[in-house]
Formats: sequence, C-alpha cells, structure tokens
Amino acid sequence: MLPIATWISQGGMAGMLASPGALITALGIVAGLGATGSVILMLWLAARVPFIEHTVGLDKALAAHRDLGEATVVGLVMHGALLIVGYALLDGVSWPAEIGALWSGDFALAVASLLLLGVVGVTSMWAVRKKLPHEAWWLIHLLTYVAVLAALPHQFSMGGTFASGWPRATWMALWGVTLAVLCWYRLFIPLRQAWLRRLTVTQVRAEAPGVVSIEMTGPGAADFMADHRAGAGQFGQWRFLAPGLWTHSHPLSLSAAPHGQTPLAQTQPGQGAPGQLLRVTVKARGRGTAQLIRRVRPGMHVTVQGPYGVFTEASRSEPDLVLVGFGVGIAPIRAFLETATFAPGHATVILRGSSLADMPHLAEIDAIARRRGARLYVLPGHRSRSIAAPAWAPESARGIRLVDLTGPLQHADLYICGPKPAAQSLENEAIAHGLPVTAVHREEFDW
Repeated sequence: MLPIATWISQGGMAGMLASPGALITALGIVAGLGATGSVILMLWLAARVPFIEHTVGLDKALAAHRDLGEATVVGLVMHGALLIVGYALLDGVSWPAEIGALWSGDFALAVASLLLLGVVGVTSMWAVRKKLPHEAWWLIHLLTYVAVLAALPHQFSMGGTFASGWPRATWMALWGVTLAVLCWYRLFIPLRQAWLRRLTVTQVRAEAPGVVSIEMTGPGAADFMADHRAGAGQFGQWRFLAPGLWTHSHPLSLSAAPHGQTPLAQTQPGQGAPGQLLRVTVKARGRGTAQLIRRVRPGMHVTVQGPYGVFTEASRSEPDLVLVGFGVGIAPIRAFLETATFAPGHATVILRGSSLADMPHLAEIDAIARRRGARLYVLPGHRSRSIAAPAWAPESARGIRLVDLTGPLQHADLYICGPKPAAQSLENEAIAHGLPVTAVHREEFDW
C-alpha cells in the first residue's frame, strides 16, 4: 500500500531490529499506515462514485467497505497500543507515563477518533446492525466522517512519514481528493437530486399481503432515467416526504420500465412514453417499510437518489440471460426482463417465494415472457432443508439442478435478486456448472 511503501522508501525499516522497543514501534507504525490506507479505500467504496458503482456494483462495493471496516478498527487499535508500548520501552518509562508525555491536542484528537471508529465498527457488525433501527445506525455511521477528520492532524504532526517534503504533499493531495469526492457525491449530488427529482405518488396498489406497488410521476422521473447509468432493473434511495416518513430513505428497485402517465395496470408491457411514470414495489420487511406501506397515499411528495445497481445491459457480456428473483426481489427482475436485449429462447426467468401470494407481478411477468420468448419457471414453497435439494430451491424440488431449467450456462449472464443465503447458494451452483464468475450479477437485501 502507498503509505507503507512511502515509509519504507524513507528508511523506515532501518534499525527496526536494534531493540524490542524499536521493533514494536515499527510494527505499530506499519499497522497505522495500513489502517489509514484502508480508511481511504473504504471512503472511496462508500462514496458512490459512478465508475466504481458501474464497475463492481454498489452492493459489492459496500460489502467490501464493511469487510474492510473490521480489519481497519483492529489495525488502528494495534497501531495505538504498539506505539505506546514501543515508545515506553525506548524511553525507559511505564506506558501510563508515556501516554502522559504524548498527550497533546493532536494526540487527544487521535484517541477520540479511535473511540468513535470503535463505536462505528461495533454497530456495523451484522448481529448488532440488525437490532438497530436504520435511522439510528445511519446517524451513528456519520461519526465515521468526524473520526476521519479528527485523526488527520496527528498524521502530519506526530509521525515522521508525512512530516515534510514530497510525502507530505502527496498525502495531503490524496486526502484532499478523497474529501472532495465525498463532498461531491455524498453531499452535493444528493442535494441536487433532492431538488430536481421531485415526484408525486399517483397510485398505491396492493400486490400481496404486506406488499404494495407505488406509482409516481413528475419532472423528477425524466431526470432519474436520464442518468447515464439508468436501467429499468436498478434501484434508488426513495424518501417519502410526510411526517414520520421523511427521515428514512428506502432502497427500492424499479418494478417496471418507465411508462407514460397511464397507470401501469392499464398498459401493455413495453408500451408508453418512457421517463414519465416510475413504479417501485415494497414489502414490509421491517418497521420502516411497514410504516411506509400503511401511510403512503396518492398525492404524497417523493425525492429519489440514484440510480444504483448492476441490473443493466452494461453489466452483460454473454448472449444468454438467466434472471432469478426471490420474493419481492422479483420486482427488478420484472423491470429488467421488459427491456433486456435477448433473442427468443435465450432467456430464462426463475421466480421463487414461499407461496404464489409471495410473488408479486406474476401475471405481468408471464405476459412479458410469452411476448418476448423467455422461459418462465415459478417455484413456490419454503426453502428446502434437505441435502437432496439445493438451498435456493423449494422442498418440492428435490434433485433439481439449475441447468435443468436453464440449459448450459457457459454463455449466459446470471442476475440474482434476493436474500444472501439463497443468492449465494444459487451463485455457487451456477459457477460449478460452468458459469463464468464475471457473469454473476447480484443485488442483495441489506444495508
């Protein structure tokens, strides 16, 4: 990594074996430099830079961001602990005395930064995150930016690596670009989109118990779909501007390609003027979505950020297409099927849910599949717990293989939307049957 390479180029390894204190100090410096480089990478992965989102997908970028977070916190703790012990050995004093000697404004800010990042790291653990309301988790996560800013001064004042010369100028430039990118994509662009993408709910329709479709129109619809990354199967961060709802943004996929202002229930698939009416499908999966379903009404104002996700033609590299949706994850499958490019007979659609009632838009998908020449398989039933059936399939599908439904996978792109365990099981099986790893495109329900 760049920070460690800079340290080595400045002779950082010289004398590190001279004494235990020197070795421990060197290890502490390396841990801190590695963790700091990891922080910068995490910020870029979470910045929603179009190039990163388009190349690896927002879900994979955020997954890598979360994975790096745990290692980063461990590295920063090791950095602080090793340096204090190493400095104490070199100075011949106790470590409490060493802390007292080091204590200054920049050192205090670094300690505060470490404590803040520890709080963020603990609340980002899956078991803890799932017990927190999304709004509380989001507010705590904002502490990351405070922690980063608090840690910056000591990197230049307390360490020799970036104290002067070209390393200091390079490190300052890298941090400057990183902070500028964050401000642009996480502050300016969302505020601009909130202003331009003003929508109004025109219709709310029940699709199944606990599942509704929300149709919206307005000048913001055209701006949303005009984005150079826009695709019918992507998702946005939707904020419904009503008391009790506006504080929570919902990651919801489009469940139909944009149509004219005629309600989608009254249009034929693929017809209508694009960019005027948008539809999302929502399932009550938690307190926030349950409250949204209960309270959303026609006339309610909405803003949207995005689009995000890998459900676009730009992700494809093969002529065959396999689309698999689980439960409400069927929504983006329906939208992408409507607009994807494929020859008749070269697309397979697999829909999963605990029951037919748990699968929204079945009639619409059936009509589109028939019109476009795609094979459609509907597999209702609870997930199998038998070793005779794959984990993504229902109990009734003992012995079924993915290739039994799709045919050979060597020249196919696989799009999956659903919960992680089922999606991972399906991906593993597809790769085992010859699907290239690069041809797997997943959207998962997580935050």
